Amino acid sequence: MNNFYTLIYLNHEIKEKIEGAFFSFAISPHKDVLHLYIDRGDETSRLIFSANFKETALFLDFYRPPKKSNVIEFFPSLEEQKVTGMRLADKDRLVSIFFENGQHLLFKLFSGHPNVFLVEDDMIIDAFKNPEEVKGETPPEPQAPTFLDEVSPKRTAKNQMTEVNPLLPRNLLPYLIDQHNVDEMEPEEVKAFTKEASQALLDDPHPRVLKTGDFTLWSTEWLDIPSEKECSEVNDCVAFAYKNAVHLRRLHDKKKDVVEFLERSKAQKESLINQLQQADKSLERSDEYEKYGHLLMAHAHEEITEGTTEITVEDFYEEDEEVSIPLKEDKDIAGNAEYYYEKAKDAKKSYQKAKQRLPKVKKDLKEVETLLDEISEIEHLPDLDSWIKNNKAKLEEFGFGSSEDKQASSPYRKFKEGKYEIWIGKNAKSNDKLTSHAHKEDVWLHARGVGGSHVVIRMGNTKDYPPQRVLLKAASYAAYYSKARGMKAAPVMYTKVKYVRKPKGAAPGAVVVEREQVEMVPPMKPKSN
Repeated sequence: MNNFYTLIYLNHEIKEKIEGAFFSFAISPHKDVLHLYIDRGDETSRLIFSANFKETALFLDFYRPPKKSNVIEFFPSLEEQKVTGMRLADKDRLVSIFFENGQHLLFKLFSGHPNVFLVEDDMIIDAFKNPEEVKGETPPEPQAPTFLDEVSPKRTAKNQMTEVNPLLPRNLLPYLIDQHNVDEMEPEEVKAFTKEASQALLDDPHPRVLKTGDFTLWSTEWLDIPSEKECSEVNDCVAFAYKNAVHLRRLHDKKKDVVEFLERSKAQKESLINQLQQADKSLERSDEYEKYGHLLMAHAHEEITEGTTEITVEDFYEEDEEVSIPLKEDKDIAGNAEYYYEKAKDAKKSYQKAKQRLPKVKKDLKEVETLLDEISEIEHLPDLDSWIKNNKAKLEEFGFGSSEDKQASSPYRKFKEGKYEIWIGKNAKSNDKLTSHAHKEDVWLHARGVGGSHVVIRMGNTKDYPPQRVLLKAASYAAYYSKARGMKAAPVMYTKVKYVRKPKGAAPGAVVVEREQVEMVPPMKPKSN
């Protein structure tokens, strides 16, 4: 979203509005999102930074009152400090905002770990993400990419273009190549075309958000994709594209939960219908059991040896053919006959119940299919919220929102201990997701020295540890969901999430842990909430 060319314009537009203004405070209302409040006296604006590597963005937005609970404030040394300047690094996505006290904020808008660093005397003194890991280090330096004069003739058109100009927005190049038949050009033509397209970004910008959700500076002459929104300022379109991306992600996540539930419900009902439609077999079994009862009663006067498991008699229903009937060892022949009469009665009841249930299950299946068709058409979060509200009773009737369903659909198990929520991983990939979704101040636990689930105690952004009883309870869960389950007591290590990191290229679930402490606890299975 914030490629280098976008940042050229953003830097100019934001600088014009915040230079001479004063830093009020900065908070993180959501995971990976930082709001910096900038006060000009007559108005207050929010500078929004997203450190989500899928939605990395920096833009100025209108004022909105900050959240007052469960938030952490950042960079207190900048409060009431005047903004003296703003600068974009040469050919790199590093933006700096300078303050009167000599400190500056450095926004890193690239790689898998975007971040904001507070820098003083060429040293990082604080950071938005993982400050303990970077304090005392030198800030990242601009790394200008290599621009090649010669184009590799054997490479694809996209690779040829990025050789000439590695700063081009790569997500849009396939559209550009397709529209202008770049893949049919000779290398020198690709080189000339790339330079012309690059110059258009500087000389003739047309800020717009495409129907694809992408932001571009190219006009329709260069990129003939319909616009969702066109703007006079780059900042406005970046804000729109970011909010649209967040909206789509939230819509997708919320919609996914409901759709997955309905698809599970549909599969269950189809399976049940298949079972119920085979109810005739219960009736056949009922007839067979009743026949066994009659045949045994015809021989009720006979004695059998204790421990006999089978008797062979003539079947007067089938022209006196011999039939073998299994027997219960602890019953005589009359007792076995009574046993088969009861089984015949139960099988007949099962048949009758199946016939009674089948119409209701078929009706439920049609309703589930209708709900799936309806939700597949929803494209906006407010519409989804309204749809869920309007269908709440029906969804609850089918089991949506029940604790069993939540545990099935969630990427990890969730339990409550008082006011504290405890997350428990289900497998290696779930462990990765759990730890990455946790806040840096949450408490992380794992059985020491053995394989097992990652466990997290949600701390609501507070820097404290939970009460000892909560910690020990979560530790016992970590021991239970590990290979130490069979032990009377197991060592469980715990620390803050900010001291847990995943090495690059490590296997799913593998992490490196620092500053851990250990508790000995008995493995304990959580009780459903």
